[in-house]
Amino acid sequence: MRAAASAAALQMQTLLIVDDDPDIGLGLAVALERNGRRIIVCRDLESAQITLGAEPVTDIVTDVKLSGPFRFEGLDFITEIQRVAPAARVILMSGHVTEELEAEAQRRGADAVLSKPFAVGMLEPLLTVPAEATPPSMMLVPTMNEILAGNDLRPRFQPIVSLDDGALHGVESLARYRVAGPFARPDLLFDYAARRKEVGRLEAACIAATMREAPAFPESLTLFMNIHPAALDDMGVILALESSARKSGIGLDRVVLEITEQQEIRQHAGLFESIDRLRGLGARFAFDDVGVAYSHLPLIERIRPRYLKISQLFGTLFEADPTRTKIVRNLVALAAEFSCAIIIEGVEDRSTADAAREMGIAFGQGYLFGKAEDAR
Repeated sequence: MRAAASAAALQMQTLLIVDDDPDIGLGLAVALERNGRRIIVCRDLESAQITLGAEPVTDIVTDVKLSGPFRFEGLDFITEIQRVAPAARVILMSGHVTEELEAEAQRRGADAVLSKPFAVGMLEPLLTVPAEATPPSMMLVPTMNEILAGNDLRPRFQPIVSLDDGALHGVESLARYRVAGPFARPDLLFDYAARRKEVGRLEAACIAATMREAPAFPESLTLFMNIHPAALDDMGVILALESSARKSGIGLDRVVLEITEQQEIRQHAGLFESIDRLRGLGARFAFDDVGVAYSHLPLIERIRPRYLKISQLFGTLFEADPTRTKIVRNLVALAAEFSCAIIIEGVEDRSTADAAREMGIAFGQGYLFGKAEDAR
């Protein structure tokens, strides 16, 4: 099991430190800084899980208790490590080491258990030997509270154009966390929020950030914003939308909320009450990534979206593929049945734009018309 870790030592060693006490995590990182060693510090289990899946981790030092006195997530994390990165060396830390804890940790795959406090000299020999050829680096992964309290959650905007005359119809706001690390990827950022059960707080922050930037655009443009289905019935999200609209002076009749096809919508009375309230405020809806799963199509009649957005999975060069052409044609027919306008995503070539226009598709989005950029 350790052969892969030894081979990794010839390159950059990646050490993941997980401890909910920021002083301990950062103190260990500083003490363990070496040439050839990249250190990542996480302060909750959820960010550690995401980092483990996104980074080539070779060594892990984790506390056994990460959120409270009676929860032993560190042991469960060892089990996950064995599944995701079985070659990584795993050292468990605890302020109360017992024979039972040691036995259970070793049964799950830990290489060692250290009792807090301990000298760093006890930990270093347990880690793989870092190569000396590269300089050290260190990254402190932010917590959700830090992400939401800072000013680095700022959107970029991608144009949506009319395929008939090339006129700018609207812009889609794309959430971006402007700090290097795993959460610079929006999918991992929202995965983190979902694991922390804080999607509503993140969505509210993204809405507020978008509405602060949106006054830079002409009043004639429609503003498209993605919204996680889990946040649709979150009163905090609705209030954030209302408050941000008042502060920015942007009428909600200019706002289209995009519900992605790639997330499940749990149908219940509260959800539809929220949708009706948002519609009453002037907001409209779009189904995004339509065709990926077809899971939301039965909801068209109830939600009454103004737009259906065809996923770039089918949109990019669809005209060159008979199967994708049939899918696009069927979605166009479906949209016509429900009086929805179509936006086709992934338009990168003029041939795709021409084929979409000939098929009766009104709007396009993709690199042919522009990449996502800052509002100013």
